[in-house]
Amino acid sequence: MSAVDIGWATIAANGSLSWFNHGWDSNQSVVYSIIVFPGQGEGVPNPLGHATLTQGESFEHVDGTKAYKFYIQNNAPFNSCDVHVIAQVDSL
Repeated sequence: MSAVDIGWATIAANGSLSWFNHGWDSNQSVVYSIIVFPGQGEGVPNPLGHATLTQGESFEHVDGTKAYKFYIQNNAPFNSCDVHVIAQVDSL
């Protein structure tokens, strides 16, 4: 199993995002995880790093490649958070 750094995003307080990640081979299994860092918030002396990752849909394109859609919710009510997305990939 290998890990791939997909990228990162900054999410506003109580914000969320959806991410469509594509280009995987048809025989690959992909599971996502996140590393969360507290961002900034006006008047927040101790920002919170707290987010939820939900892996959603799986797609197969006509060329046989796979894509996945996942969602990240920033659970910090008063500050942003920086989220790094890691994909753990295994092949059949």
